[in-house]
Amino acid sequence: MPHKTLTILAHEEELRMSGACADDGRPLAHQVFFEADNWLVPEGYEQLLQAHAAYLSGHPELAAVISGHSYGTGSHRFFWLMGDRRAIAVRAALLKAGAAPEQLLAQSQGAARPLIEMAGEDVGRYRRRVTIDYLRLDAVAAPPVPPDGSAQWWRSVMGGGIQLPPDRLGSRIS
Repeated sequence: MPHKTLTILAHEEELRMSGACADDGRPLAHQVFFEADNWLVPEGYEQLLQAHAAYLSGHPELAAVISGHSYGTGSHRFFWLMGDRRAIAVRAALLKAGAAPEQLLAQSQGAARPLIEMAGEDVGRYRRRVTIDYLRLDAVAAPPVPPDGSAQWWRSVMGGGIQLPPDRLGSRIS
């Protein structure tokens, strides 16, 4: 079974490199793989993310669910935070490529849904990923993603028990 999983993952990378799309224009590659302890979108994914943004622009009835995943050493909170930061980074790259903000939903899966059950650094990068899936926009019941650095964002990261001042219009954290 592990060999089959690695073959599927290699096929995902081949799809990304080829730029292959379905008949309706949807990119067939839908995952971004990350280095350990990093949430910066790696080089080489620009073309894939531009293709996803173009697909969304042509399909205003769809939303992209951007799910961040994590793996490594650390706490569940760390896994959740890394998944969240990776999803937000891919969302920002899709926005930069021209996708509409209301079509992008970022979420963290932490370490909850591994793509591959094997352990070790050689397969760990396949568990540190963001997956882009599509669903109809009218089926979305998720709240909007809070702005980075806002009190609402910090509450989602730190938990509900933290006391933070309310967001103020025009304030930014540098």
